[in-house]
Amino acid sequence: MSDGIRIGLRRSALRTSSIMFSVLALGSVAPLWAQTSRTPIEALDLYRLEQPVDPQLSPDGRTIAVLRQIRDINTDRVNHELWLVSVADGTRRMLVGADRSAGGVRWSPDGTRLAFIGREGGKPQVMVVDVADGRARALTDAPQPPRSLAWSPDSRALAYVALLEKQPEPFYSLPEKPAAAQWAPPPRVVRDYPYRTDSSGYLTPGETHVFVVGIEGGAPRQITRGNGDWGARDEAPAWLPDGSAVVISGDTDPTARRRANQSDLWLWTLAEGAAPRQLTREDGTERSPTVSPDGRQVAYVGWRTRRNSYQRNDIFVMPLVAADSGVRTSPARNLTQALDRNTEQPHWHEDSAGLHFLYQDQGVNRVGFVDADGVAKPQARVAEVGNTRLLLPSSGGGSYSAARGVFAYPSVEPDRPAALAVDEGRGARILWDLNAAWRETRDIGRLEEIWVRSSAGGQRVHGWILYPPGFDPSRKYPLALDIHGGPHIDYGPMFSITHHLYAAAGYVVLFTNPRGSIGYGESFASLINRAYPGKDHDDLMSSVDAVLARGFIDPARLYIGGGSGGGVLSSWAIGKTDRFAAASVKRPVINWASTALTTDIGAAMGTAWFDRLPWEEPEKYWARSPLSLVGKVRTPTLIITGEQDWRTPMSDSEQYFQALQLQGVESALMRLPEASHGFGRPSQWLAAILGTIGWYDRHSKPPPP
Repeated sequence: MSDGIRIGLRRSALRTSSIMFSVLALGSVAPLWAQTSRTPIEALDLYRLEQPVDPQLSPDGRTIAVLRQIRDINTDRVNHELWLVSVADGTRRMLVGADRSAGGVRWSPDGTRLAFIGREGGKPQVMVVDVADGRARALTDAPQPPRSLAWSPDSRALAYVALLEKQPEPFYSLPEKPAAAQWAPPPRVVRDYPYRTDSSGYLTPGETHVFVVGIEGGAPRQITRGNGDWGARDEAPAWLPDGSAVVISGDTDPTARRRANQSDLWLWTLAEGAAPRQLTREDGTERSPTVSPDGRQVAYVGWRTRRNSYQRNDIFVMPLVAADSGVRTSPARNLTQALDRNTEQPHWHEDSAGLHFLYQDQGVNRVGFVDADGVAKPQARVAEVGNTRLLLPSSGGGSYSAARGVFAYPSVEPDRPAALAVDEGRGARILWDLNAAWRETRDIGRLEEIWVRSSAGGQRVHGWILYPPGFDPSRKYPLALDIHGGPHIDYGPMFSITHHLYAAAGYVVLFTNPRGSIGYGESFASLINRAYPGKDHDDLMSSVDAVLARGFIDPARLYIGGGSGGGVLSSWAIGKTDRFAAASVKRPVINWASTALTTDIGAAMGTAWFDRLPWEEPEKYWARSPLSLVGKVRTPTLIITGEQDWRTPMSDSEQYFQALQLQGVESALMRLPEASHGFGRPSQWLAAILGTIGWYDRHSKPPPP
């Protein structure tokens, strides 16, 4: 049993009392659906479950601003309400309704206001709301959506990032059409790379820049100038304490967008006409800057380019010293080198002596602390931080906030979505369990942690078994192996509506972290470098064998599936073995060459995943493509992909489906209209989940002759 699991069990007494408070706080009259006897999880629960997203502590550490995430069954959309929650007793009130669709919420330094990106007139804008009276108002009327907010130290202005449109000169023109003519829509001419992304679709030509707007409104002022993208990865600017300048990540190289993961830190003063000062010049990525409260140091997330599919993020710090000639810097120090874990979200302690940060470790997030001098090793401050993905149990989506010795974060819960938790140095305390009443109505299976030795080199593989409600070890059950994506992400001991619907349908669910997963050290994550898919397949099969050996699995009802990187490994597996009765291959890479030339991350694939570009070494791309094994596939296969997936585009799924059809393998292609790589709206996720269950239910392997 891992340390994280032991810590989770020790919290049970605290959680029980907090849950009772939360139930009482919801009111004495429970909703009708909460007054029934315990039943298994059902599909419509996706619309009933709620989550606390991106909790933000006020500067005094007394109040949490948190987004309450809900799914509207009528509009089939995910919405967010902005709530304030008291750290002392959990009392709460709604500040901004779902109609604003608030996101990116941040407290003003004086604690009197909250800024957020919200809808005004149907478009996202920078907005502020007064905490006292709840009055929200828009500060911008921008043509392009703003993002990445940062308050000025005096609470009088906000910096943000937005696209500045820059249309290229046309190279042709059509003749004028007659007034009543109905011609076809004009062509979409693309001249930049990338020209579309999975999160945003087709891109408007232009560059991202930093703007500043006063809280009284008025025209925003553009701070960054010239060529380049500033804060292009949704990185917020970091203000100097005197409000004279901001630090922002950027890349001014004309080839920046054709290079993978390159950025440096720059300092831009607010003085008119002042030239920017470049702070870092490393070959790699420097992002997420944060300036110490005393203004003497800047910390950031970074890595040094190594042409490796896995690039570990570390927390760096460098001196930032005011001088007569401006700002000068000294070489940066890596503060988390010894931790050997992926790190994010640096946050200075109030005394500037050290930083908190988030890191992934064995399936969960943790909050660490490291001294700014880098002498002492990093220490864990919060044992377990959960995710808010809901659909899959990955540590991705975790976040935290810290102020005055208080930490706010989503909790780790195996039997329901995360609750809003705080830690004041005495362990976790649940402030708001949004799903406590729902949990009392549901019969939910047990989650068990496992470790397995792989047949490939004896690597230890971490995983979990989710049992169906009412599990009886004397019976024989079908087994559903679900494989995470990335491949450099992870699964963990957290609630997933996908896995629990599988379990409610009678399946034992197995999910693991094969080699390549994060949270187990850089060496483990790098075992698949230039070798994916490969021996990670052996890790997965060894895990299946270990569960089979327990005696309660029906060998004729083994099923395999996964999304993105899991789609790669599931399609690869059925080309290697016919042990599975059916497969569900979701948003896969099937042909590495075609994916590299159609995906929105092609620059990374050609430099980090392979040694050369597809036309320079086509044999290596083909050797690692599941399409190369399709002639051996006999497993009935369901393929599910969004029609606007630009990460693993539909063209790969079409190739696989047609290849299976041409050789007579039972197969189906589920196309999700308008859905991106994340599978789109709630009902589309349900279609993918229920489609997988229905496909598995209809297939079992015939008994041996």
